[in-house]
Amino acid sequence: MQQPFDPGLTQSYSGRLRRMVNHDGSFNVQRRGRRLQDLHLYQFFIRLSWPAFFAVVAAAFLLFTLAYTGLYFAVGVGGIQGVVEHGPAETFLHVFFFSIQTLTTVGYGAIFPRGIGANIVACIEAMTGVLGLAFSAGLLYGRFSRPNARILFSRNAIVAPYQDGTSLQIRIANQRNNALVDLEATLLLMTVEGTGDRARRVYAKLELERPKVYFLPLTWTIVHPITESSPLHGTTPEVLAARAAEIMVLIRAFDDTFSQVVNARGSYRYDEIIWGYRFLPAFHDDEDGHLVLDLSKMDDVTRA
Repeated sequence: MQQPFDPGLTQSYSGRLRRMVNHDGSFNVQRRGRRLQDLHLYQFFIRLSWPAFFAVVAAAFLLFTLAYTGLYFAVGVGGIQGVVEHGPAETFLHVFFFSIQTLTTVGYGAIFPRGIGANIVACIEAMTGVLGLAFSAGLLYGRFSRPNARILFSRNAIVAPYQDGTSLQIRIANQRNNALVDLEATLLLMTVEGTGDRARRVYAKLELERPKVYFLPLTWTIVHPITESSPLHGTTPEVLAARAAEIMVLIRAFDDTFSQVVNARGSYRYDEIIWGYRFLPAFHDDEDGHLVLDLSKMDDVTRA
């Protein structure tokens, strides 16, 4: 008996999951019950967004500085030469800034440890600073050197006239100036079949007019002809809505800058598919004969 096709997203259906692939390309899956040893710090920091990464680094720097400031107070502020005890607030600021200088291994020399306890804390803090700097530098290098694709997907998929029939079309473009070569696209249709306890997800691969292109300097309109053999043949917006249809787009390409394969994902639910439209051109020739790609026109459509 032939097993039903499952790309790895399960056929189980509870009727509560909104979509399988989010707009940012991540899978709509939340992991629970993970153990602390399952946390991979390097992977966590590499995958953070840039604002979140700098926020975490700044918070860690402040936390360590405050922690060592507290240790200096614990061993006695008198063990730090140059700290003037005029009041609690001013004393705290002197020790706090000394902690920053030690953690960053700057050491201006105006304030320095002279007691045994303060020297021990300063040595540990300096080692923490050196290791923290090395760790941060490694993370920065990893984030900058990690190849990833910045593929821009059109806001909507369209059902447009195609030859003597219709077709499903999705437009993509490269948001960066790097060269992507040997691109390959895969379209999967997910629908819900059955009702009640017998409802399940069914997946079908949509055959493409052109599944591969050599380059992507402009736009690529991915076309699935809706022929008699297509899973979309005879469907309507109402049918797709009733079947909770979702079309997943998988892009695989070779990044010529990093000489590595990169991937991108996107998806369109039934309410993100518009019918009877066609894409307007997103590039043109300028007066000097150069091709100009306008990414702001990626979503421009007109009635077919």
